[in-house]
Amino acid sequence: MLDTVPFLQIPENLPPEKHRDFAILTMVGILGFSAHVVFLVCFLIFGVYSMAYFNVASCFLFAVVFMANRQIDSNSATLLTVAIGEIILHAIFAVVIIGWDSNFHYYLFLAMMTSFLANNFSKKSYVSNIIAFISYIGLYFYTSNFAPIQEISETGMFTFGIMNLISAGVMVVTITAYFNYVASESAKKFMASNTELSQQAEELTTQSEKLSKANKHTMDSIKYALRIQEAMLPSSKELSQILGNENYMVFYSPKDIISGDFFWCKETNNKKIIVVGDCTGHGVPGAMLTMIGESLLNGIVEKGITQPSLILDALQTYFSTLFISRDDVRDGMDISICTIDNKQNRLSFAGAKNPLIYIQNNEIKIIKGNRMSIGQTFTRKFMPRDFTNHQIDIRVPTTFYMYSDGYQDQFGGENNTKFYSKNLRKLLLEVSEQPMKKQRLILKRTLFKWRNLRNQTDDVIVFGFKIDPNKSIEKTKSLEEQILESEYENNEISDEVIQKQLEIDQMINKK
Repeated sequence: MLDTVPFLQIPENLPPEKHRDFAILTMVGILGFSAHVVFLVCFLIFGVYSMAYFNVASCFLFAVVFMANRQIDSNSATLLTVAIGEIILHAIFAVVIIGWDSNFHYYLFLAMMTSFLANNFSKKSYVSNIIAFISYIGLYFYTSNFAPIQEISETGMFTFGIMNLISAGVMVVTITAYFNYVASESAKKFMASNTELSQQAEELTTQSEKLSKANKHTMDSIKYALRIQEAMLPSSKELSQILGNENYMVFYSPKDIISGDFFWCKETNNKKIIVVGDCTGHGVPGAMLTMIGESLLNGIVEKGITQPSLILDALQTYFSTLFISRDDVRDGMDISICTIDNKQNRLSFAGAKNPLIYIQNNEIKIIKGNRMSIGQTFTRKFMPRDFTNHQIDIRVPTTFYMYSDGYQDQFGGENNTKFYSKNLRKLLLEVSEQPMKKQRLILKRTLFKWRNLRNQTDDVIVFGFKIDPNKSIEKTKSLEEQILESEYENNEISDEVIQKQLEIDQMINKK
């Protein structure tokens, strides 16, 4: 005779990994036996004798499951399979005999939950749940096309419907609660048997709390740094005053909370200067460099320097001296600068690695920057000292794009490859005729779709602006323009909304 264990008590010599199965089978045995006894009486009262006979066999089966689970060396996997199989068969027979409104199909969900709890999302649980799900769908279509085998009174149908709804809910709660209770008791015994591990766990908890507080303090500091960085970037009001309400767009997406990419815009001496920079790294180090770069730009332009190549030369001079005493620092930035001279109908451009794309007459052109970054003094032995200044005629409508390498270097797609510059140029050409605010939305959606829920790998900035000599810049927005533009504002369509939409699209495609 095999040894048995006391009622509801976990065996002392039962391995911890088997406590879960013991708990679930215990509750399944008790609840299964009790429920079938109750429904046996109900079936007899309402004259459903075929199900009454079925319940007699089910009562015996769950009693065997409960008693067999008491045995120290019982096969819990087999017992669980028998119990889940009975639940599924009982639900099928009951729905076919007396109808869908009896709510016996709810027990199929109970079988699913029991399988997942016991098998911990293993192959067995998926097989059991597939069978239960197929049974549910099959019963639904069967009852939609065929009448129940046996008709019972409205009182009987109502009674079964309410009882099954309550019974299934109580079973789910009870099994889950006992499962949690057994897990808790097992954890207590394990901790009690090993005082040293318990002390270590307390120390780890204390350290975790300290780390959590330190992390919160760090995150609060970074969020405050974000406010400082945002304050230094040109506001939408400033950009509108310089470029016009409908003549620009900025797609600015930091990888982390704060960014190593930045944009800068200033109007001085009847010239408009636009800058897009990509500093070394991202996050806090990159953000610190952006603030240095923006401060230097303000100082350079205030001295009356507006030609892009001269601004880059001045930046190179200032930046190269920052870390002159440190041979191990190679920080700097890739940057592109445009100066608009409306009187001369020309735009000047110079770049440190970063290019400029412009579109005229539906034809895309690219001007590459010099192959030298700002601050990389170790390359000056091999690269020309001065940056090249390029002139572009803007007597015809022209759309310009300045950007960092974050967009084109973003990994994604079916093969998890980079987006690449050729695809970015193609995309910019396709959207160039759209309103600037809508272009930003298209760029944002395209990048999210390309990433396909993957993490962003770098800071991203794309700055676009349009010059049309035939149109004057409007300084104020009409009410209609504000309503139209609100569709494309940053806060109206957030990253979370687009990501959720992609998740929904994936679910639809899988179906």
